[in-house]
Amino acid sequence: MNGEYLQNLRFKLQKRVRRLNSIDASNRFHFSLKQFWVFLHEYPLFVEVLHDLELNYPALSGQVHQMISDKKPLVFNTENEQAAASYILFGICNGSGEENLENSIGRSYTGDSKISENLDTFRSMFLEPLYDYLDEHIDDQRAILALLRRYKHKCEWFQRDKLFKLWEDNTEKGEKLLALDMYDFLHDQGLDFTIEPRSISGEADLIAAQNTDDPLIADAKIFCPEKGKNTSYVVAGFNQVYIYTLDYNEPFGYLIVFKTCEEDIKFSLSNQAQFTPFVIHNNKTIFIITIDIYPHETSASKRGQLQSYDVTGENLVKVIEEEAKKTP
Repeated sequence: MNGEYLQNLRFKLQKRVRRLNSIDASNRFHFSLKQFWVFLHEYPLFVEVLHDLELNYPALSGQVHQMISDKKPLVFNTENEQAAASYILFGICNGSGEENLENSIGRSYTGDSKISENLDTFRSMFLEPLYDYLDEHIDDQRAILALLRRYKHKCEWFQRDKLFKLWEDNTEKGEKLLALDMYDFLHDQGLDFTIEPRSISGEADLIAAQNTDDPLIADAKIFCPEKGKNTSYVVAGFNQVYIYTLDYNEPFGYLIVFKTCEEDIKFSLSNQAQFTPFVIHNNKTIFIITIDIYPHETSASKRGQLQSYDVTGENLVKVIEEEAKKTP
């Protein structure tokens, strides 16, 4: 993956934090912090990192609310806990109409009446720890996974009928067309990559940032048993991604499964990152994202028990080992 994407994201984050650090008026700081909150939620990568952080401290929200109501300082045991509290606090500030809230929180630590001192304390206690955490935790793997989850939501919420028709109208090339739709989305999100020429002709769904030393490995497969694209077909696609990670010496790969049938496919894996299953084998990590584009006629609650096809981690590793034995 081209590092310019992350570098640009870091620059945007740094610029907004610098702006917040330059404001000493209480009401201006409050409104700028609201803008900062909106900025963070415009980028899937920030949302991904912060949501993971918040989940690690389920009891912290109550403590932060208590800190505000009691106007007493909250002490943190770790830097990560402090960053999580900062994210929770910024959400509270964003929803508050009290323009002096950040000054009041800072005063609970300083006991000072000077707004500049209180805002400086607020920044050192909450803005800087959150900024440091984000800067240290945005990386290629999180960026790609966040964007692919966003793509999954877009497909299932807004593009289901369109994408299913794309597949249904040309089932021979439908898989390739769906893959190109995914590539188009990633490109629109700011990822700089090219697609191997042979991929266009249908030989391989490898995305490669060919002008860098850090390619992105992703492959799209259809799950539709009645068209012969069953679990064995999907598992073979998983092996293909694994081979790509070896060929290009990349630690991560991504298998995107488009479900174009009523039947369900379930990956029973022991590892999950924010509900995205993954397999680790031979120091390679392969994430699996299932996108349901089948136009169900009834809501999920009324469909009843659907036939489900299970794929286990053992199934996936077994095909890797079997294929490896065939290689001379």
